Amino acid sequence: MSALKVEDIELDMLLEAIYRYRGDDFRSFDRLVLMEKLNALMKQNSIKTYSALQGSILHDNAQWDALLRSFLLCPSPLFGEPQRLQFLRSQLSPWLRSHSHTRIWMADCSSIEEIYTLVILLQEEQVYEKAAIYITCSNDALLQEMADTGFSVGKFAEYEKNYFSSGGHGKLANYFQEKDGNLILTDHLQKNIIWSQFSLITDTSFNEFELISCRRALLNFGVALRHRALRLFAASLTPFGLLDADLASHYSSKINTAWHYQAISDEYGLYRYHP
Repeated sequence: MSALKVEDIELDMLLEAIYRYRGDDFRSFDRLVLMEKLNALMKQNSIKTYSALQGSILHDNAQWDALLRSFLLCPSPLFGEPQRLQFLRSQLSPWLRSHSHTRIWMADCSSIEEIYTLVILLQEEQVYEKAAIYITCSNDALLQEMADTGFSVGKFAEYEKNYFSSGGHGKLANYFQEKDGNLILTDHLQKNIIWSQFSLITDTSFNEFELISCRRALLNFGVALRHRALRLFAASLTPFGLLDADLASHYSSKINTAWHYQAISDEYGLYRYHP
């Protein structure tokens, strides 16, 4: 039996053990993405095989926490991708302003900076006050951590440069308050945020939205799971609603007809739903 075949079996057993013991289901994630994340974690901890890693995460909560973060979190700077955000401002503002009330879903968020970026953008484009912003993640503990922790004060100077490059036209510090050496949104900017556990793998549509943002998760999914998520988003968007999704360039063109999405920009990952 080849070493590659043994590795495949070990990986299957590891993902099944995670699901049965921890309840988190990564079995439909892209295998190459998973292997890259797992191999980096194993190298960091001098673990040689997936079988050894399985024993470690089943008996060591710290090791499990590290694996979960590797799978679900994707650190990103506040107001990263300035050009994309300038484009997003130009597209979101007229669409969201045309509604008396807007519902926005940020699905499977991978960093607190991603959330803060959109909230501040909505505030500056004068649509935050009439918005309900649903933030979801498949793991409740990580979701609660993002809601409570914010980001380090030491990152602020770098983030402020990003903010102005992305079209920010206020004073970034005014949007934050300090808590235990970190910065979190002011109470005013938290009042329209709804935090909730939700799985793109198993759960069904829970509302209708003018905007759905899923910037990182789809790239981690296998083909079948990615298709499920795109069907779910289509079922959850209002007619002509917007999908803000980071899709691989070779894949983005395929979603336009399959689920009635029309590309506004493949480059920046923005699509309009045409039922």
